[in-house]
Amino acid sequence: MPDRLPISHPKNPIQINFYNRTYGLITLFLTALVLTLLLFSPPNKQEVVQALISSTQVQEYDAIVFGDEVPGIMTALKLRRQLPNGKIALITEGDISQGLGGHLVRGGLAYLDRNQVPRDIRQDSGLRRFASSSKLYDEFIQITGTQEIALDRFRADKAFRRALEQAQVKVIGNIQVQSVQTQGVKVQSFTTADQGIFTAKYFIDCTQGGKLAEMAGVRVYQGFEALGLPDSSLAIGLIFEIYGINLEQLRDIEDKMIDRFLDQNDIEAQRWLGIASGGSPGLRQQIISSFNSGNGIASIYQGTPDSADVRSSALGAAFHGMNGLVYDLRKAGAKLDRANVAILRDHLSLNSMLFYADGKTSRQLSFNGAKPTPEMLVFARKVQDFYRNLGAWDVKLMSELYIRSAGHIARSMDDLTATEMAGGGISNADALGTFTYHLDVRGGITGIGEMAARLGIDKLNIHLNMHTFNYGFRHTLPKERENLAVLSPASGFGGLGISAGRIVEFNISVGEGLAIAVAKAVQEKRSLHSITNKEVRQTFNYTPLVYGRRSPNYKSIKNIEILFKQEQERQSQESNQHRAKVKL
Repeated sequence: MPDRLPISHPKNPIQINFYNRTYGLITLFLTALVLTLLLFSPPNKQEVVQALISSTQVQEYDAIVFGDEVPGIMTALKLRRQLPNGKIALITEGDISQGLGGHLVRGGLAYLDRNQVPRDIRQDSGLRRFASSSKLYDEFIQITGTQEIALDRFRADKAFRRALEQAQVKVIGNIQVQSVQTQGVKVQSFTTADQGIFTAKYFIDCTQGGKLAEMAGVRVYQGFEALGLPDSSLAIGLIFEIYGINLEQLRDIEDKMIDRFLDQNDIEAQRWLGIASGGSPGLRQQIISSFNSGNGIASIYQGTPDSADVRSSALGAAFHGMNGLVYDLRKAGAKLDRANVAILRDHLSLNSMLFYADGKTSRQLSFNGAKPTPEMLVFARKVQDFYRNLGAWDVKLMSELYIRSAGHIARSMDDLTATEMAGGGISNADALGTFTYHLDVRGGITGIGEMAARLGIDKLNIHLNMHTFNYGFRHTLPKERENLAVLSPASGFGGLGISAGRIVEFNISVGEGLAIAVAKAVQEKRSLHSITNKEVRQTFNYTPLVYGRRSPNYKSIKNIEILFKQEQERQSQESNQHRAKVKL
């Protein structure tokens, strides 16, 4: 059977809509016909699945990478090299006509969070501060032409398309998954609305929220459910680009705003500060304290030639004050935070616009194309006006949201928890590499402070230290399915671990080992569950530099996760008991 039916595809929107509807009706008719015939001699589940597959368009692969997030793209390229004769596809629900590369390209997240090698390790090893955590991440930096931090989304889009085409990895976008077919502990295929059925021996789910995995029957926690906080999630971002203001000009604008806020005779600035603080002396002092770095005004700090960090809340407080909003994410529902600034050739890309979302909302947005809501766009357009009034001739909003967390798999083969990270990660002998980052909970986790107080925890100290930890790939493997991996913030992080595990560089580096594991599974016809980190490491064509170590606040992190996990288990037991009573 050919990969695709020999039908010429229409070009204009009216023809495309007619084609999709007609094809969908034909598929439904054939499916209904098969089911009707099967009713007279009920077969087993496998026969039903095979009958359905034989009645419609089918594409078969050795491995399918689902989702076009950058870790998935790089993993697909690595997998192709491991399986030169294999049939590999990258299939996504994303609108790839708007760019290939998930939230880094369509979402415009140009400021790349990097592995930050500790100073003493740099001195002993000669590594750079932002030394890549894997060869695969080095490749990503090289093919996208990234200098250090700032990713050009247009260049990245072209580079990904070219690399995948050269590697002969088939790319299919704009699909809509309707169902996932499984048998026993394996995923067999998934059915789409208008492009038929896709089957594979192995699947890698690279979506931010683990959508394919959940549809395949994998238990996925909502929000921070692993900590007993299912309604809590990390803040959602909307990246924007400003044209007509360079970094020096932005620094000058902010410094002048700080001077105005510190001038008690500036009535207008004091009014903005009063509105932004919402009448709270504590919030007012917090905003003012951000203006001082200890060595004078906290001006924008440029850490690399292509990136900078806004250290004060001056611009955000001014914006909120001008628009009658409290400078508080939860109270206002949105916040213009201190920006991470990526410096591109003709514009600045700012990661500073935050939106509050609970666990359920984050998952819904992640599953529905990560499109900004109308309420978000109202706030965003005010931000556009604000920067235009500061001198920008254009302010562009990205088409997709930056969703930091949308849940994670509940049971992986080896969870990589925050405790594990703070303890230095997996053993040196098994490690595929080392990554250093802090537990970044930008925007905070709603309810975590209150629960900590209730559990007798005086100080959380979550953000206190950078954690330097060894990693493998087995936290990507859900226990429910032996031929499926989840490579994204939805991997098995056990709760707080997602705050570091969500970083793109980390997931690309994990993807290097995962690609080797999947290739071994294909070649040796094995379950992914049976493949160890040590086996994968032995396949590396280089010796990874491994230097994970225990963090000073390891015991504190461990205690927090133990107490929160116990609370989550208690809540789960109460919920199960309640459901049992309702049934009676």
